Amino acid sequence: MQEHDARILRGAALPAAVVGALAIAVSALFSGAAGALSSALAVAIILACFGLGQWAVILVTRRNEDLFLAANMLGFVVKMAVLGVLLVTLGRSAFIADLDSNAFVYSALAVVLVWLGGQMRGIAKTKMLHVDPSEGSGNT
Repeated sequence: MQEHDARILRGAALPAAVVGALAIAVSALFSGAAGALSSALAVAIILACFGLGQWAVILVTRRNEDLFLAANMLGFVVKMAVLGVLLVTLGRSAFIADLDSNAFVYSALAVVLVWLGGQMRGIAKTKMLHVDPSEGSGNT
């Protein structure tokens, strides 16, 4: 993994994990054990999906940097499909009926927003060139 990839992943995962822990604590405070379990489930699902998605993009772009945009777009579509299937499956299960749906939803939303914000900040701070200036512009 290149240094900028690791920095972007850390910049997204660490704040998201902190917000996830905070969401679990707040859910436990307001909804008890059911809220804490719901929030922990949401945090685990979001961190796993987004972490594996970012890792897959890193693997693809390590082989071919030109596939960066395509890998991110495909990763986003796959991530949303997996999350949709998981949410529908969990929504129909008897296990989730005992949990607090509000704690699940708000915790998941908070972790997703912080992950995306951290990822955008990490990408902006890497200051990677998107165009290789060493290649000629064709106007010679």
